[in-house]
Amino acid sequence: MTNIEGNIYDIQKFSVHDGPGIRTDVYLKGCPLTCVWCHSPESQSFEPDLAWMEIKCIGTELCGLCLEACKFGALSKGEVTKNLKDEDIIYPVVDREKCTVCLECAKVCPSKGLYNTQRHVTVEECMKTIRQDKRYYEKSGGGVTISGGEPMSQFEFCKALAKACKDEGFTVALDTTGFAPTEHYLEILPYVDLFLYDLKHMDSERSKKLVGVPNEKIKENALALAKAGARFQIRYPIIPKLNDSLENRKATAEFCVQIKDAIDVIQLLPFHKMGQTKYQRLGKTYRMNVSPPPQEFMQETLELFQSYGLPAQIG
Repeated sequence: MTNIEGNIYDIQKFSVHDGPGIRTDVYLKGCPLTCVWCHSPESQSFEPDLAWMEIKCIGTELCGLCLEACKFGALSKGEVTKNLKDEDIIYPVVDREKCTVCLECAKVCPSKGLYNTQRHVTVEECMKTIRQDKRYYEKSGGGVTISGGEPMSQFEFCKALAKACKDEGFTVALDTTGFAPTEHYLEILPYVDLFLYDLKHMDSERSKKLVGVPNEKIKENALALAKAGARFQIRYPIIPKLNDSLENRKATAEFCVQIKDAIDVIQLLPFHKMGQTKYQRLGKTYRMNVSPPPQEFMQETLELFQSYGLPAQIG
């Protein structure tokens, strides 16, 4: 099973935000949801993306190999601008309408200023990176988090990776939207110690508008997993004007009460704009014109969840 291949967009070591202890996060590419507030646009598509990172780009005057490699006229010289060192530089401009994502430009880019967001890897290739931090997992109570995108969309690879981690004694957390076949969740359950489980909106029609899918399957899977003995770290992103109404906050808390005995912690996650630059790299439009919720609002929400007897925390 270690030869099973999957598509990832990153492996991040020494993570401390995606489960207990120090962890290695493996990010699988592709997601069936289209959350308007998504902070990882490179995770959305199941296909490769061409990204451009200004800080790594040498400029067309010193390099220009990307312009020569593009056979579709999708790359051209931009205007003279300043780099971070306040030096004059001319960056390439990507015409996304003409770009076929053939990635020939990324192949010749010496600085990786242009790059493919997708990597084909085997389970064993992931394990080689994971094993490097074994001592940190042991000392901190950490392990491996399989994330995305939606990792369950690459179910066979996701399951094989989780099993390989468990076979070597690593704890496994699965960061999921909950939107996958119930039988797949029950099948992977023996290899998962903790589900980082998203609850975005309790109204199904509103859920469909905000994230692209209804929420019946998401709630059904949470209930099925709780009944089967799963442990949860619930994640509720607080997005101003979209899912922060008192009605939805109460409905989310009331749903959590149904699986209370299976929940280790509920994370109330305030909206942030840290993913905005990623949209620029991909040539995509960032649509979130709202500010993070005030600390007072987050404290009020925390107290609301705690009033239901739930183990909630901010962040």
